[in-house]
Amino acid sequence: MNMKKRRTIKIILTGLFIVFIILLMTTPTHEKFDKWIAKEYRINCEYDYKLGNVCYRDGEKIDFRSSHFRNTGMYAAYEIDYKYESGQIETFRTLGVLGTLFKMKDGYLWRLVNI
Repeated sequence: MNMKKRRTIKIILTGLFIVFIILLMTTPTHEKFDKWIAKEYRINCEYDYKLGNVCYRDGEKIDFRSSHFRNTGMYAAYEIDYKYESGQIETFRTLGVLGTLFKMKDGYLWRLVNI
């Protein structure tokens, strides 16, 4: 009986270790988030020799952007704020797990993954 419990515990621990390794290997990178957000929200960036990267959304220039990227190894969370010429500020929140990106809204779940 004791041997059976040890074997069960060993199988469970091995399974958890494999899941952890898979999560580590499939966590999206910062670059993947940037490309996905640009495509998903129709943000186009062009390189200007004097200004560097200049970005637009629906023809309106983005004056300023600020972001927060958190990579825990098992998942990644990315929040980015864009300020447009008109003064409007827009925030995009994205969660990445197992190589997949999901749009998020500010709320309990978002605050939970960003503790």
